[in-house]
Amino acid sequence: MEILLMNKRKWYKRIEPRMLVPILLGIMFTLGDAVSNQNGSIFQSGKAIFIKAILFCALFCVCFYFAGVCVTKLRQSCAATKQDKRDMRVSFSHAWSFSNWLKDAIVIGLCWIPYVFLLFPGVYWSDTSKQLLMHYGAVDFTDHHPFATTYLFGWFADFGQWAFNNPIFGLYLLIVAQLIAAPLIFSWMILYTRRMGLSRKLCNAELAFFALFPVFPVMFSSLAKDTISVLFFIPFCLLFVDVIRTKGESMLNPGVIVAILLCGLLTCLSKKAGVYMVVPSLLLMFLIHISKKAKAIAFSIGAAIAIIMMVIVPKIIMPALNVEPGGKQESIPFAIQQVAHDIKYNAEDMTPQEKKLVSDFLTIDYNQISKVYNSLTVDPVKGDSLKNPNLFDDFIKLWLKKTVEHPIGHLEAWLGLVQGWFSFSNNDGSPNYMVVCTESAWYYDPILKYVPQWPLEASHSDAARSVYNTEQSIPVLNVLFSRALWASILPCFMLYLALRPGTGKWHRVASMLPVDMSFVYLLLVPISGGAGEPTRYVLQLICVAPLFLTLMLAYQKEKAES
Repeated sequence: MEILLMNKRKWYKRIEPRMLVPILLGIMFTLGDAVSNQNGSIFQSGKAIFIKAILFCALFCVCFYFAGVCVTKLRQSCAATKQDKRDMRVSFSHAWSFSNWLKDAIVIGLCWIPYVFLLFPGVYWSDTSKQLLMHYGAVDFTDHHPFATTYLFGWFADFGQWAFNNPIFGLYLLIVAQLIAAPLIFSWMILYTRRMGLSRKLCNAELAFFALFPVFPVMFSSLAKDTISVLFFIPFCLLFVDVIRTKGESMLNPGVIVAILLCGLLTCLSKKAGVYMVVPSLLLMFLIHISKKAKAIAFSIGAAIAIIMMVIVPKIIMPALNVEPGGKQESIPFAIQQVAHDIKYNAEDMTPQEKKLVSDFLTIDYNQISKVYNSLTVDPVKGDSLKNPNLFDDFIKLWLKKTVEHPIGHLEAWLGLVQGWFSFSNNDGSPNYMVVCTESAWYYDPILKYVPQWPLEASHSDAARSVYNTEQSIPVLNVLFSRALWASILPCFMLYLALRPGTGKWHRVASMLPVDMSFVYLLLVPISGGAGEPTRYVLQLICVAPLFLTLMLAYQKEKAES
C-alpha cells in the first residue's frame, strides 16, 4: 500500500504547472465551439459542453506534451552557429552571405510568380477603397484607418493617374514593391535562423514554407494596411531577437538603435494596433537577460515610440494635416456588442432612459439593433461613427451595469467575436480555414466614380482561388490553413515551451513578447470568423512564427548544455 501511495505522489509531482496552458486553451476551444450556433449561446447543450471540455483539454495536453518531446529531440539539430567550409559549398547551405540571401529570395519569388500572374493587377480591400475615398475628398479624412497609409495609397494612385492614366497601375507598383521586399525579408529570416543554429534541413523546410504556402503570394499580391505593416514588423522582430541572442550587445550599435526605432515606428504608423505589439515588447525588455545599458536603451525607444504615437501624432501632426481622429466607437467594439446582446436577449431589463441613451449615442436606432445584431461581427451595430460622442462615459457606465447584471451574456457576446481564433469549424460547420481575397469585389461603391478602372476581378481570379482551394484541401497540409493554428494554438504552444521547468521562465516569456502581444491583440479584434478579414489579422503571426519557434529551439539547446 505504501509503495502504491509513493508511486501516486511521484506521478503527481511529474505534472508540470505549464500544463495549465493547454488546459486553458482546451477550455477556450470548448467555449468557441459552443458559441458557434445561430443564437451564439454557450449553454445551448449543457451536457455536451462538459464532454467537449474533456475532449479538447485532453487533446491539447497530449499534443503539447508530445510536440514538446519532439522539440527537445530537435535541439540536437541546433548545432554550432559556425558552419564549416563544406557547408558553404552546399547549394542551399543558408550560410550568412549576400549571395545566399539573394538566392533564397529569388527561389521564394519564383515560386510566387504563378499567383502574381493570376492576380494581376492586384487585389484591393474595402478598407483600401475607403482610404482612397478619403484621399480624393469624397469622405472626411480621418485616422479611422492609419492616415500614413492613406497618404501612401493616395500618392501612388496619383502617380498612376499621372504616368499611366490609371490609378490602379500606380497602386500596383506598391504591390510590386511588397512582392520584392517580402521575399528579401523572409530570406533574411531563413539565414538568421541558420545563424542561430537551426539545421540546414529545417532551414530548407522554412524556405519551402515561405515559397510554397499560398497565403504569402496571395496576401502580398493584395494591398491593405496589414500587408504594409508586416513588412516593418518582421525586421523589428529579427532585430528584437538579435538583441536577445547577443545578450544586448547589438543594442549598443547606433545603426541597430535607429533600425529598431524606425521599424517599430513604421509598424505603428502603418497599423495603429502595432503600438500594442511594439511598445510593450520594448518596455518589458528589463525582464530579459541582457545588459542594463541595453535594457535602458530598449525602454527609451519604447517610450519614444509611445510618445510619438499617443501624443505627437494625434496632438500635433494630425491637426497640422487637418486629419480628424477616428471615431471613439473603434476603442469599445466589445462594449457595443455586449450591450447589443443585452438589447436582443434581455430587452425587458432596459429602462426608457437607457434605450434613449443607446439611440442618442450610436448612429443606429435602438429599435433596429435586435434586427441587425450579428454574433460574429459588431459592424452592423457599431457603424463608422457616433451620433453623440459626448455620451461616451454614460455608455460605458451602462455597459458596466449590464456586465454585472448579465455576465454570461457578455461573455457570449465576446466569444462570438473571437471564436474564430478558438475553433476548428465555422458556424455553418465548414472547416475554419483562412479565407483569402482573390478579387477586389469588396469595396465602397463611390470608389468607382473616382477610380473607374477598379479591378472588380483580377485577370484570372477564379483560377487563383481554384488553385488555392486545391492546395487547402490536401490532407495533412490543410492543417497549415487552419486559422486557429496561427491565432492561438502556436502562440500557446510557444508559451508552453517558454514555461518549461528550470530557471529563466520570465526571460523566455518576455523573449516571446512580440508573439504574446500579437495574440493578446487578436482577443481585441471584433471579428474572427468568416470572410477574409481574420486572415490579414493573423498574417503577422504566420510571418514570424518560424523565427520564434527557432528561438524556443535555441532555449532547448541551452537547457541540454547546462
